[in-house]
Amino acid sequence: MIKYILPIAIIFFACSEEKKQTIEPTLKKEVVQASPSHSYKIIFEEKLGWGYQIFNGSTLLINQTHIPAVQGLKGFETKEKATIAAEYILSEVKNGNFPPTVTVEVLDSLNVLENE
Repeated sequence: MIKYILPIAIIFFACSEEKKQTIEPTLKKEVVQASPSHSYKIIFEEKLGWGYQIFNGSTLLINQTHIPAVQGLKGFETKEKATIAAEYILSEVKNGNFPPTVTVEVLDSLNVLENE
């Protein structure tokens, strides 16, 4: 029995490491803000801009690398705008709205969309 568990464990951990290596190099900067049970990280990707990740404990719930509800794949212009959006989404998650939804109108009211 043990001779079967070890090879399976090695394959599992090897696949986990490989996935981790493909994600981490794209993240350039991050800032962590925590609450009692949930937290968020502000992330920056050179090709997209600012985004955020929402966590429940150490479990990643949302990896938002681009502006939600907006057509195209473009991140927020600034870290501050990504932070405002992350705090809004985090409040939705804490209120039991999962998956949280956000509209262009809500993002506009938060003043996180691009300046035109």
